[in-house]
Amino acid sequence: MKINLKKILVAAFSVVTVSFSLSAFAQIPAELTGKSIKIIVPQAAGGASDAIARLMASELSQRWNTTIVVENRPGAGGNIGSEAVAKSPGDGTTWLMSYSGTHAINPSLYKKMSFDMAKDLVPIASLATLPFVLVVNPSLPVKNIAEYVAYAKANPGKINIASSGNGSVNHLLNEMLGLAADIKTTHVPYKGVAPALTDVMGGQVQGVYASAPSVMGQIKSGAVRPLAASASRRSEALPDVPTFGEAGYPALALDSWFALFVSSSTPMPLRQQIHAEINKVLADPKVVEQLRARGASTLITTLPEFQKVIDNDLEQWGKAVRASGATID
Repeated sequence: MKINLKKILVAAFSVVTVSFSLSAFAQIPAELTGKSIKIIVPQAAGGASDAIARLMASELSQRWNTTIVVENRPGAGGNIGSEAVAKSPGDGTTWLMSYSGTHAINPSLYKKMSFDMAKDLVPIASLATLPFVLVVNPSLPVKNIAEYVAYAKANPGKINIASSGNGSVNHLLNEMLGLAADIKTTHVPYKGVAPALTDVMGGQVQGVYASAPSVMGQIKSGAVRPLAASASRRSEALPDVPTFGEAGYPALALDSWFALFVSSSTPMPLRQQIHAEINKVLADPKVVEQLRARGASTLITTLPEFQKVIDNDLEQWGKAVRASGATID
């Protein structure tokens, strides 16, 4: 029997290469070795935060060969889940899947909070950005923002815009456009974007600002009509939908970010190690594509860079909350 030495060497080299490649993505911080990790999502299952958290949990658990559990703990606009992480031990095993809507709005929206969002929680990685899209029922006789504003001015208060609750991102975006365009619409709060979107499609209300992942299917099917996206640039998943900035309303050119946080008592060296590993995952083309399919774009930053984004958003959204007059006791 002839032995093909060349094939054996190639196969052996391939095994070594694959093993090396996998190990480069499997460097779990020593402090977390042998421990399970919990990612708390402070919203109900099925939303953008939940989808991104589960994607990251799956990818990291494979690379680190450890158990990562996603736990949905909704309530109080995200404050219940956020508080649980803020008051957790700083050992790096309890993470918060947060987004700008919870993290940057709640400190100004809620009069009383039992923890300090800015001081008690610190980021370990930015993950993604995605736009909120103003979509309307196709029966509304408008095809772009200019026509929408003209129609709203001609019919003050007659356009009913749904939201997922008082002080939510979609509520505040509607208030911001009202101020910027000098138009008046009627706000109709719901207990989540899913029932709001259902009523937009049914014609009970005329529109809603919905995150791209939650409305991609309805846009593609023609069940709703997109007018503009709240983002600094057009979404790769929705290239034909202009931004509010392009439509003449730069105040709404706000990127909604999604990120992971831990208790501020977590040591910086451990935070930096976790951050470096998560950035490796975000650089994986497979993960980039999975996020893109959900209407999101990867957001890879350093921890200081992302802290500046958080600080800026706390100020911007705080102004929006105060301008809207929304408060929750």
